[in-house]
Amino acid sequence: MLNLARMTATGVGLAGIAGVWWRPATEPFLLPERLGKELVDAGAAFFALFDAVAGAYVHAPQVRALLGARVPNAIPREMGAAPVLSLRPDFQLLADANGGYRLVATELEVCPSAHGVASAMQTGYGLAGDLVDAMCALLNGRRLRIVMAHAWSEFMWDQLAFCAALEAAGAQARLMFDIPIEQLCDEVARGERWAPPMFGIPTRPLDWDTDVRARMRRHGFARLIDETAPNAGEVVFRFGYSDTFSRDRWRMFNGWQARGVTFLNPPTFVLDSKVVMALLHEPTVRARLQPAEIATLERALPETRPLDASWAERIQAEREGWVLKFAGFDGGQQAWGGRSLQAGAAMSDAEWRAVVRRYLELPFPCVAQRSAPSAEMSVNWVDGAERRALRGRTRLRSFLIRIGSAGEVRACGAHLTVADSGLGVSESVTAVQAPVWFGKVET
Repeated sequence: MLNLARMTATGVGLAGIAGVWWRPATEPFLLPERLGKELVDAGAAFFALFDAVAGAYVHAPQVRALLGARVPNAIPREMGAAPVLSLRPDFQLLADANGGYRLVATELEVCPSAHGVASAMQTGYGLAGDLVDAMCALLNGRRLRIVMAHAWSEFMWDQLAFCAALEAAGAQARLMFDIPIEQLCDEVARGERWAPPMFGIPTRPLDWDTDVRARMRRHGFARLIDETAPNAGEVVFRFGYSDTFSRDRWRMFNGWQARGVTFLNPPTFVLDSKVVMALLHEPTVRARLQPAEIATLERALPETRPLDASWAERIQAEREGWVLKFAGFDGGQQAWGGRSLQAGAAMSDAEWRAVVRRYLELPFPCVAQRSAPSAEMSVNWVDGAERRALRGRTRLRSFLIRIGSAGEVRACGAHLTVADSGLGVSESVTAVQAPVWFGKVET
């Protein structure tokens, strides 16, 4: 079922790797239909949580204090009223009592990558392109502008491949960076960017390709670059956090929004913080949620708490039950991709106490989260003409998109990552990835 040439032809890549940079599974991964419905229900509850947090932030000083604690002064504090329209949680597959799985989201990512990867996998395995379909429905004739922070430029091929897939489906989509594209091309060519070791790429492969201009020409991507400001009525996806873009760029985003540009992920600093997940336990936030939404969130999210002195003693005492993470705003790109993850179960009591103390002293917010190690499984993948197997921990990702005035929620582009790198599972050249489809599972 896998057509590697068709998947490569989409133009996906990562930094200097042209084409499929992960280990492709031999076939799509099948999960029961009920989990597909569970994704949609969880998505509706996640969007409700973001709405509730935004509303409480305006009216509740305690919520403002929690979201603002230890946030560096350089982070813009503007807070608009626009809703979140798209996110991509990272789900753990936890074994349930019936021998199946339940989904628990350990991250609610509002600036996600992998749109192009997910779409390319659906193309390469002959699956329905539900991610492109859902985005086209959201756009409803409007043009999408992806605004990418140059600090994340290694993901440009992912976003350009997605733009091309949208164009093939009849939508308009363009990419712009926060620096001129010619400057970016020159910096990459000089080796000032994309220098392994880097996220997902531990060493530089032999076929490393940093001729960005030639690669864009090869796939017809140059026409998808547009460095002009979006017009009113267009849709913007900001691919970068509030500490990834400059303050001037952040003001520009707010100006666009005031002029009628719709953001999939509005330029609001609180959306970039993992503390949002902890606010499920805040009474002023819960009061804005329906009982069914609270029940869904309590099933779909692990207990998450802002790391402060009031929680430190309990977290230290319950070492094996907690992990620590940067909540955001670290300024060093460590708050995403599992790079700040510290697991108490992997440490001694003394080591854990030292890590908790260190995280308490950092000049940006951190969270403690109940440990939810995902299931281990073995998957087959294609290595040239050979078929190999890899056993590791799993992570399920799915894009959740909120469409139209009725707020229809679609879960789309679901894909599974399997990595043998320990508790933290993230995409890399050594991880296996497979598109997920939901159907009848034989028992």
